[in-house]
Amino acid sequence: MTRFPDDPMTRFPRSAAALALLLACTLSLSQADNPVAAPTPTPQEPASGTNPASQPAPATAQPHPSFFVLIDPSHGGNDQGALLPDKLLEKDITLAMARRLKAELEDHGVSARLVRDGDVNLSLEQRAEMANGQHAAIYVAIHAGLPGHGVRIYAPVIASAVEAAGKFQPWESAQSSYAGRSHILAQAVAAEVSKKEINVVSFKSPLRPLNNITAPAIAVELAPDPARVEDLSSQKFQTSVAAGIASAVVQVRTQLEAQK
Repeated sequence: MTRFPDDPMTRFPRSAAALALLLACTLSLSQADNPVAAPTPTPQEPASGTNPASQPAPATAQPHPSFFVLIDPSHGGNDQGALLPDKLLEKDITLAMARRLKAELEDHGVSARLVRDGDVNLSLEQRAEMANGQHAAIYVAIHAGLPGHGVRIYAPVIASAVEAAGKFQPWESAQSSYAGRSHILAQAVAAEVSKKEINVVSFKSPLRPLNNITAPAIAVELAPDPARVEDLSSQKFQTSVAAGIASAVVQVRTQLEAQK
């Protein structure tokens, strides 16, 4: 079919094209005068199989505290420790007590760490190396055994003096420079635990690994009366002992830090 120039069917497409072109120019000028901010990218989810814990730590991560108590639950792994009544194992009692002590210290505002927080094998040398390598402010070893009358506190004693080789302290007497502070700590712990109406007996002994520790160091042994063996795993008994130790640490902290 032939269409003439003035045919409305011919003029309409031209008018529509002109209108579209005008609208596009108007929008372009409007966007140039009022730029729109680029959309903020949304955080991407970690890829499948990626462990978030393996991602870099934020730059604002806090440093480790300079003053902390290292708690050492004795035995562990293949070393079960003493076989106690009611099929209790010393390695289990010491770990439970260590966890209570850690919580109690933190409630008192004192940072604390555990040498082990599971059933693992650790030699005495490894325990001492961990305490010295981490620069613990205080080292507390936890033991359990029978018979007894409540709690036994052990402070280190250097059996024989060994001369230092230059800047290196002999392993057998690494504790020698800290023995005085260890005794202060042991006395404070004995006094505070006694306030919990728990009988305390104190000893000085070359108990390993105390003599290898380059920090004030003591050992605390749960040793209730044989007639009250249940105290070994009793939450009340363990919490009372832990509270006494924590109170003692708070009391002597300033004194121990002043003697560095």
